[in-house]
This record gives sequence, C-alpha cells and structure tokens, in this order.
Amino acid sequence: MRFTTLVILAVVGATALSLTMFAPVESQPKIPPDFSYEPQKDSPGAVTFSHQKHRDAGVDKCTACHTKVFKMKKGQTGTPTMEKMKAGEQCGACHDGKKKVGDKVPFAVDDKSKCETCHKKKA
Repeated sequence: MRFTTLVILAVVGATALSLTMFAPVESQPKIPPDFSYEPQKDSPGAVTFSHQKHRDAGVDKCTACHTKVFKMKKGQTGTPTMEKMKAGEQCGACHDGKKKVGDKVPFAVDDKSKCETCHKKKA
C-alpha cells in the first residue's frame, strides 16, 4: 500500500474510534405522552397520568414501574382502582406515603388533601 493510503486509513480508523468512545452508551427512550383514565363510579374526576411528571419528580428509570408494577404494553395496566392502590398495588406501590423515590416520599393515595393531584374535574 502506498503511504497516503495508510495515512487515510489511520485517520479514518482513529476518527471512528474516537466517535465510539464519546458516543452515549444508551439512548433514553422517548417518554410516552400523557394519557387519561375515565372517571369510575364515585370518582371525583378523570385521572391523567404523566410519565414526564414522574421523570421530573425523580423516577429516573422506566424499570422503577415497568414491569414490576405495570406491564409495558399500552392498555395493559388495567384501570387503577382506589382499592388496589390502597392495598399497595398499581400507583399505591410507590404512593404509600412511606416509600422514598429519589430524594422524596410521594404522597399517599389515601391522603384526601391530595385528590386533585390526580383527579381533575371537567371544566
């Protein structure tokens, strides 16, 4: 091989190596949009769930909830019920007023002063 070809191969190889060294190891998945649950009987209003708000609150990994608490497939979470949440299932797995998530303790699902945090009345 000619010297020029060797130099070009060396530069291309070094460039490719440096790009892989500084590339992110994992890409973050796209955060799903908010979605709503229709109000159930005796519910004070519809519930809108936001992955982004939970991320902003310190839940830094999808695996914190998926697949231990909720399935990953759309529509497979089942409609949350207060009974299940108070039993430590669904949202109540973290929202028990005791378990620390990040550097905070999320409000408990049975804290009546926090109902409007999740339940939104129609305007």
